[in-house]
Amino acid sequence: MKPPRVIALFAILAIVGVACTSGDEGGGGGGGATATSGPQEEVTLEWWTLSEDIGVFEDDLVAAFEAAHPSIKVDVTTYPEGSFGVKVDTAIAAGKPPDVVSYPGLEWMKEGLLVPLDDMVAEEGIDLSGFNPAIVGTSGQTNAEFGCAYGGKLYCLGSFLGSVVLLYNKDMFDAARIAYPPTWPPMSVDTFVEDSCALTDEANGIWGSAYGDPVTWLPWETFVSPDGLTATGYVNGPVSVHDHEVLAKGIVDGCAPGLNMMDPWEQGQDFFAQGKLAMVVGGFQGLEQLEKAGINYGVSGLPTPEGIEPFFNTWSDGMAIFASSPYVEEAKQLVSFLATEGQRIRAEAGDYPLDATVAEEMGWSQGIPGREEGMEVLPHARGAIFIPNRWDTFGPIFDAFGFITAEDKTAQQALDEAAPAIQENLDKAWKLWNAG
Repeated sequence: MKPPRVIALFAILAIVGVACTSGDEGGGGGGGATATSGPQEEVTLEWWTLSEDIGVFEDDLVAAFEAAHPSIKVDVTTYPEGSFGVKVDTAIAAGKPPDVVSYPGLEWMKEGLLVPLDDMVAEEGIDLSGFNPAIVGTSGQTNAEFGCAYGGKLYCLGSFLGSVVLLYNKDMFDAARIAYPPTWPPMSVDTFVEDSCALTDEANGIWGSAYGDPVTWLPWETFVSPDGLTATGYVNGPVSVHDHEVLAKGIVDGCAPGLNMMDPWEQGQDFFAQGKLAMVVGGFQGLEQLEKAGINYGVSGLPTPEGIEPFFNTWSDGMAIFASSPYVEEAKQLVSFLATEGQRIRAEAGDYPLDATVAEEMGWSQGIPGREEGMEVLPHARGAIFIPNRWDTFGPIFDAFGFITAEDKTAQQALDEAAPAIQENLDKAWKLWNAG
């Protein structure tokens, strides 16, 4: 099973790094005017983003920005998620990166390829107090792998907040006379699986829940030390072993579909909208689908192992500026517009804005309880433990969970066998990261 789409993107970016050596792809640094253009001369900014992201919002954003800034045009280039990181890195190696890029790689921040935006935020009077702290790094939180803050500096700003939450069907809970999951702090993994089994209705084709491999959504403190350096004793430690065992048993007992039957990230929300799932670990996006289907849904934080601080993944469409751009000042105007007016445009399209203040001002929740519950959860976001080349490093754990759910090995056996390979991968990943 693959991780959520945006998380998978960062895995790709982590793999390719900034060491690409050749290629003819490149944005040319905004070829609408020369670097000495006066303020009234037309400038064209090259913006690269994911083809999967392009839609009405991006078209509306560019049209509104160009109307407000007649001398600045925006040329949008898109690439599929699977090749995006390689395309940008190839352009960097060729000396022809775009002016602005969405979903910037952590390596680009580390290598000083991007423009810090802290001065721009102050000059433009952008109030970050309502922006999600896990994305912008306020309150000492850093989430550069999935967000915008690294090394005490801010390198990007976005228009929406994506997150992984627990969605549950309130009508099914009522019918089973089971108490709703607490919004925050969330319920334990054990309670989650117990409720899943109590809510399963095999005769009517209803699973109690759907969830992916534990490593894709449980707090990373479950699998690695707080400094991200040690997996042995954590990934095969008592907390990880217990929760792998419990979650695997939920699948074995038929309370959740096996990963060969359904990919929760790709299909879970559709099944939930069809009334085939009582709970699903899914995204706090696309809620209109559930509302149109008449699902009386609730939102909670993700089930959490005992003794570990709750965590859920967050991301945004962060836009960053390459320092090599001849139009840094014009690019700052585009980033500022995305993070201010762009949030309102995005909210009108249905997505949750990065700034909770904007959501409140616009009445984003529309009085819908599920949306209001989600808005209670999101401020609790925190940065993830940084792990270089995260998904390749922990690759063996996916096989381990497969062995456990197939009942070929106990959780302790499977994780004990996976731990040395994961630790070896982790040591190599850190060595490469520190040498870069």
